[in-house]
Amino acid sequence: MNKKNEKLAQLANKLVFFFDLDGTIYLGNQLFDGVLELIRILKKSEKSFYFLSNNSSKSTNDYLRKLNELNLNITRENIILSQHPTIDYLNKNQYHEIFLLGTESLKKEFRSEGFILTEDNPEVIVLAFDKDLTYDRLKTASLLLQEGIPYIATHLDDRCPTENGYIPDAGGIASLLYKATERMPIVLGKPNKEMLTFKLEELGIDPKDAVIFGDRLYTDIKMGIDAGVTTCCVLSGEISLELIEKSKDFQPDYIIDGIWDFLEILK
Repeated sequence: MNKKNEKLAQLANKLVFFFDLDGTIYLGNQLFDGVLELIRILKKSEKSFYFLSNNSSKSTNDYLRKLNELNLNITRENIILSQHPTIDYLNKNQYHEIFLLGTESLKKEFRSEGFILTEDNPEVIVLAFDKDLTYDRLKTASLLLQEGIPYIATHLDDRCPTENGYIPDAGGIASLLYKATERMPIVLGKPNKEMLTFKLEELGIDPKDAVIFGDRLYTDIKMGIDAGVTTCCVLSGEISLELIEKSKDFQPDYIIDGIWDFLEILK
């Protein structure tokens, strides 16, 4: 085993594994090589593993359906999405009537959680990854923001990787609204460390016994660093080795080409 793999082998001793989805586990509807075998080995070893995503274009149920259609055979317990801390924040602050910039899939989840979705006198504006975005919806959000209504976002990723290239994500929508209103939202998803720490506290696991795999420095890696979790950056999504080397803000503990590299170590 070479020195790189000897160092990487230390990750196999972790107790909890967090995996970003877009760019780390798959692109669009295409799993990366080795993912199914990796999850099979973790299950057999009785290791705790969780899939994290800032991508709030789908409800939790739709995410679970997609992942199981890809033959991952997981449960809702294995998923942590940016809408989860967002819904928790809304409940803690007793917001009930909201204006949601989100897809029909996400709207269904918010309604099932008891929220009233409205454009008339909402108590708060919630920005998500709205793939159903229209100019009328942007106009409504702009006018409401200028009234000083509280403003939060599930996440602010700039772009989302797909099989054919990048598409604008929630961060792009937020930037557009900022140009009109000079307001930016409170962010509840990654890179907030609570997306990791709440689960570690629930499990009673020390952060040093966990690792997060992700493809973004400013969300996945920053979150892991802030939470005290070991970080491993994959080059299969947004980031490149050149950009990592140039970064003065966030440096991962490990860098691999893709999740398949880690699989080889586990095997």
